[in-house]
Amino acid sequence: MGRRYVLSGENLTLGTGSVLAALQSAAAGNAGAIIEIERVEVSQNHNASTAQVRIVLGARDTAGTLTVTSATPNPLVIGGPASGIAGGTSPLTAAKSGVNSSADSGGTYTNTYPCNPNNQGGFLWQPVPEHKLILPPSTVFVVRFLTAPGDTAGWTVAVWFHEVF
Repeated sequence: MGRRYVLSGENLTLGTGSVLAALQSAAAGNAGAIIEIERVEVSQNHNASTAQVRIVLGARDTAGTLTVTSATPNPLVIGGPASGIAGGTSPLTAAKSGVNSSADSGGTYTNTYPCNPNNQGGFLWQPVPEHKLILPPSTVFVVRFLTAPGDTAGWTVAVWFHEVF
């Protein structure tokens, strides 16, 4: 069986920091220590007006505070094992994940993949295998807005990942 999961949040109203999803890989030697990010989707269901938004996939250090709504990844393999990553309100802790930040201060982000999709068209990042993002142990991955969009309501995010180890 595979160790593939999806972390998602639906119909979110953005909070402080504009982080849609965050997860930290587990410490070395544990399930979820090495993760491949295989697909990311962001869409909005609230706004009838078209607008460009600035989304970035990247990393964050563990300094300061990042508080999110706890969200546990769901297995993509029916009957498969639970993820090594569990829902938690602080993805700055190893093996925790969540959506929609409500507090974000004191951390530094490293942007890996920025893009500027239209809010009504949504955003889909599905790389060829050679371009998957790899998270080593104890690394925080985030999907966030570089600047808060004009309409902060109705956002949905999904992050598909594979626990390599």
